[in-house]
Amino acid sequence: MNKIIQYLSNKFAQIIPLFFIATLSTQRYLLPDIYHFTCLIPLILGLIYQNKNITLGNTYLIIALFTCADIGGAGADAGLMFKETSGLIRYAIYLSILSIILIRYKINFNKIWVPVLLLIMPTIITAYNAFDMSFTINSTILRGDIFVAIMIFLVLTNKNEKIFNVDNKLLCCFIVFYGFFEIINYLLYHDYTLEYLNYQSIKSLIVFPLIYSLIFFKSHLIKLILLLCTVIVLVGYTTRMIILSLIFTLTIYYAGKINLKSLIQIPTIGLIIFVSIGIGMSLVQYQGIGESIKFLNMVSILIDGDNILLSLQLIDPWRFGELQLLFDRNLFSIFFGEGFGSGIFDNKGYLIFADFGQTAYSDKELTSGVFYNMHDLWTDYGLRFGLLFIIIFLYDIVKNIIFSKNSLKTFYAMLILILALCTFFSSAGIILITLFYLNYVQIGQKTLKL
Repeated sequence: MNKIIQYLSNKFAQIIPLFFIATLSTQRYLLPDIYHFTCLIPLILGLIYQNKNITLGNTYLIIALFTCADIGGAGADAGLMFKETSGLIRYAIYLSILSIILIRYKINFNKIWVPVLLLIMPTIITAYNAFDMSFTINSTILRGDIFVAIMIFLVLTNKNEKIFNVDNKLLCCFIVFYGFFEIINYLLYHDYTLEYLNYQSIKSLIVFPLIYSLIFFKSHLIKLILLLCTVIVLVGYTTRMIILSLIFTLTIYYAGKINLKSLIQIPTIGLIIFVSIGIGMSLVQYQGIGESIKFLNMVSILIDGDNILLSLQLIDPWRFGELQLLFDRNLFSIFFGEGFGSGIFDNKGYLIFADFGQTAYSDKELTSGVFYNMHDLWTDYGLRFGLLFIIIFLYDIVKNIIFSKNSLKTFYAMLILILALCTFFSSAGIILITLFYLNYVQIGQKTLKL
């Protein structure tokens, strides 16, 4: 605790602007016409500091990316809409970050074979599809897949260890401030019956302080406080995927770190999660809260159901139907994918129940029966890049969560796993994953400074 207070005192000049940015960027209820412009402040600071303090500048750019409202939606009442940051500002942030990566990128020719092996089959299949006049390629999905392929190549062939270093402690402080104001939003303004507390595609980065504390902090009290605060925010975010990803990641981490010390932590964390779910389940009886909070609704269905497969289908029939589509193909397509920009025709009606405006599917997808926009990493990228690609990616991440002796590498692996499962569908998400992955792959077994 004393070290934290000392750190905040030493970094007071940098903490103040972070607190100010966190305050403004979360005011979607009180300042709905202003909050979405807040990302301009860290963007400008990030570019200025590239000449003075590169690590601090990089940290501000990540904050700019995080505070950029790339998705809007309904707010606390029918008359309030969370506005999106304008496309001009969003792409200025994206291009600033990508430009810095490209400028500092140094290719390691000895590692070119790694992305080539990962991408050669979907690339060949894509080329084959291009000459098939009967095959339909979605140009938007194709551009996104090419962007992902380029990012994969840059990450796996880069040899510049300082390509995008970040001050994790400062970033942790900022997200703690951000989370504090999100809790205020949730307690004072949020209506759980009217959509989400936050729509932004990379909101799952809110778990950063919790993951950081579990690995680097010694105080169990701070860990428990951050866990409770994170749970409150995630309940307000409504989506169950972030909660499930967090539980999945923590389960993997503690399963691989079982010792006398972790045995003390596991029951404590388990108790907090159990109590949180218990309280949530007791709320199911009141005002339809259980149905509004997706994670609680999922737990309720699983408890009440007799057939596990039927229960899973009831929890999310769209995801269930996508899995049926994914595996109702030949083994070659399952493992190596359908190629960049490709979709899949629902000839057996697995998603026939999907209605217009009900999910992420476009009207064209629902009309034609050819689906491109899937809800999960393994179905979305598994469809086009192949499940083998997903398995290799997840194996590397999970392996380092369990076996890495370097705490910083473990931290990045845990963070990347959650981000990959929750933010894969947006440009901001891909860029954020890329930034952390660039740091992740450069970490060896030697101890690095935080």
